[in-house]
Parts: sequence; structure tokens; C-alpha cells
Amino acid sequence: MGGEEIAKFLQVEGVDEPAAWVKVFLPSGEGRAYTIRSVDFKAGTLDLDFVLHGEGSGSGPASEWAYRALIGEHIPIAGPRSGGFLLPDNTQWVMLAGDATALPGIQSIASRLPASINAKVYVEVLSPSEHQPIDSLARLRVQWINAQPEPGLSLCQALLHRPLPTGPGYIWIAGESAAIRTLKHHYFQERELPRHGVSAKGYWKSGAADHREA
Repeated sequence: MGGEEIAKFLQVEGVDEPAAWVKVFLPSGEGRAYTIRSVDFKAGTLDLDFVLHGEGSGSGPASEWAYRALIGEHIPIAGPRSGGFLLPDNTQWVMLAGDATALPGIQSIASRLPASINAKVYVEVLSPSEHQPIDSLARLRVQWINAQPEPGLSLCQALLHRPLPTGPGYIWIAGESAAIRTLKHHYFQERELPRHGVSAKGYWKSGAADHREA
């Protein structure tokens, strides 16, 4: 997205925070939340990722709009809002995890991690076509996880009871609401990790068209 109004929008406080998000208001009148993948202050643009399923394929209104959108088309956005990533100063390692909907947030966070951080990324995807490079100054490793029919199941199986690195760390997880609740409970109740060490975001809910996390 670009143009004079976007250039002004990029001056708003918080727009360049890791995993910040905006509300996109579609021509249908519906609003959808999208994580800002990246911003370019020099060019006056911001990037949002839309999944394209094809026109009339039963996809949601945002995908339908993005499929038909033309260069120069106008669409309102509001925000930005915090993505919940607040890295403590003494952090030695970071874990980023989620499904494909979390990739813009993961990209945004990874691009801002310092070189002193050890980072591991886990992403549940439907197919290898969803794999993408993740750039970071941090010492970063990525594990792509094949999704099962139940959303988030493979991600939970990969993360539950997996040993964590020693030293102070930070975990950011996002994706299907039920799966994220399971992981959040695990890290807080079973691992007894501090509240400031985990950020968990339910981006969507299986079977719900417009999930809003409480």
C-alpha cells in the first residue's frame, strides 16, 4: 500500500513496532485485522499479506477483494495496534511459532532481532509452496511443519514438551485460537514461564468467519 495518505500514516507512533497490525475496511463494509509485514519509510509504503484463493472459490471477503484489487484503488485502514512483542533487555533466545497467518508477524519480528539473539522459528503450513525466506540478523533457524486436518495440531505436537534453551528467553506464538490457548496454558501452567516471557495471539478460529480474540 502506498500514496500520500499512507505516507502520513507511517508517521503514526507504533507503526514500525514488531508485529503491529491494522484494521482494513473492505468495500463490503466488513473490517479485518492484518499484521504489517514491513514498512518502507523512504518509499512511503507498507506491506500486508493477503491469501488469494481465487474469485468465487468460497474464500472470505478480504481474499475476494484482494483478488480483484487494481493498482490505484483506495481502501481505508485504521491503527496501528501493538502486536504484543516486547523483548526484555536480558533476552538470550527467542522462539517464534505459528501457522501461515503468523508469517507476516514472524517476518516483522525476525527482521528486528539483534545479532546477539539465538532464534528458532516453527511454522505450520499446508504445503511447501507456503515456505518463504525469513531474514534476520539473529542466529535464526526455521522448521517448517506439515499441517494435519485439525488446524494447529501439528504445531502443538511439535512444541509441547520440547526442551527450551537455557537462560532468559521470549516466546511469541500466533495462529488458530484453540491451538494457541493450548500452548499458552502449557507454557504458563506446566512450564511456569513468567507472564512477561510469553506473548500468545489467537489470530483466527476454526469455523468462525471473523474471530476477535477476547
